[in-house]
Amino acid sequence: MKVKIISDSTSDLSPELVKKYDISIVPLYVVMGDKIRKDGIEATPEDIYEYVSQSGKLPKTSAPNLNDFLSAFRNWRNQGYEIVHFNISSEFSSSHATARMAAEEVGGVEVVDTRNLSTGSG
Repeated sequence: MKVKIISDSTSDLSPELVKKYDISIVPLYVVMGDKIRKDGIEATPEDIYEYVSQSGKLPKTSAPNLNDFLSAFRNWRNQGYEIVHFNISSEFSSSHATARMAAEEVGGVEVVDTRNLSTGSG
């Protein structure tokens, strides 16, 4: 059986670890003023620091939507993988609930509530 590990971007895994263990990342969204960007792809820590420095405001986050999870899960299921997906704590975000809905629709996906965030999840 082939198993694919997927995490959301709040795990803050380094690019080296993502590559070494071939982990896929489903990004949350970072909301900076009127701009919404994918965490780690379109919004880097440097972008966030610059936004805070210039605006004096902290950015907000938004969970991946159902289609984000469906796309990620279906991609790997179509390649014959069973999936274990690690998510930010269900107490911090709706991301976990949305991932579970996608997992139920796709099948072959185990969603783990890490009950943590950042490096605790990683």
